[in-house]
Amino acid sequence: MYAPDFPLPDGYLWQYNLLLWIQSHATPQLDEAAKWISQAGVEKFYLFALPVVFWCIHRTVGLRLAYVFLASMYSNEWLKYAVGVARPIGVPGIRSLYTQTANGVYSMPSGHAQGPMTFFVVLGKWVRRRWFWALAALLVAAIGLSRLYLGLHWPADVLAGWGLGLVFGLAGWWIGKWWTYRAFAFGIRMTMAILIPAILLLAHRGNLSAEYAAVLLGLGVGAVLEGKYLRSEIQPEIWKRVCAGMIGVAGLIALKWVVKWPQDTMWYEIQGVLMGLWGTLGAPYLFVRCGLYRSEATRD
Repeated sequence: MYAPDFPLPDGYLWQYNLLLWIQSHATPQLDEAAKWISQAGVEKFYLFALPVVFWCIHRTVGLRLAYVFLASMYSNEWLKYAVGVARPIGVPGIRSLYTQTANGVYSMPSGHAQGPMTFFVVLGKWVRRRWFWALAALLVAAIGLSRLYLGLHWPADVLAGWGLGLVFGLAGWWIGKWWTYRAFAFGIRMTMAILIPAILLLAHRGNLSAEYAAVLLGLGVGAVLEGKYLRSEIQPEIWKRVCAGMIGVAGLIALKWVVKWPQDTMWYEIQGVLMGLWGTLGAPYLFVRCGLYRSEATRD
């Protein structure tokens, strides 16, 4: 084991040496591959993937997936600020590439490990196919290892992210299943949709955690209102599902990037609430008006 001539915190020598060993195999081709693989763990990927599941594939699973994933990523951002572990960026001997995907200076736990693990565990519980679990495990492992290769995380960050993602995925699936099969009154559902994200907003530690909590608030309120007053359903025609997905994603892009929001935490929260409301209420209402969805409320 190589001992560097500069101090490392306790427990980081083996991690430093592992990063050196991984990066000793670096080639230009592996650099590009790691950058592409790492893309599957960035926020933009899930900004599109989560609503597409909800709008185009399965409403109940999509909503459960969004709730669990956002809660997981909120915890990830909160823990990064609470634990305060610096990234290996700038440590002598370690090269760091693709640093624009490193949100902030804190490293523990890895969001690129926790997010994909949460996402694919929940999907895997729904799909229930061995081939899906195998592909998901390969992708989750590749994304986590790419962050080590790129010098953006310590090995312990990735291991912690995988562990937390597994816990959130499994626990979130069963809690969501329990909630789905209980016909709670409108008032209880609305109270919970507001109360839990409000508590998270009060406890947030950074702009990203505030945004995740705000999206949860809009998402939950929109879902409760949609379930009472609209009760829309995905239609079986593939072309209608594709059109709904394209329209919905266009709306999210407009809210996320086209509208020029002030760079302030309060505005991040407002943007997050609107994105959540669009996902579970605004977009389904528009789909019904366009004939892409069917509304059970119009049959009553």
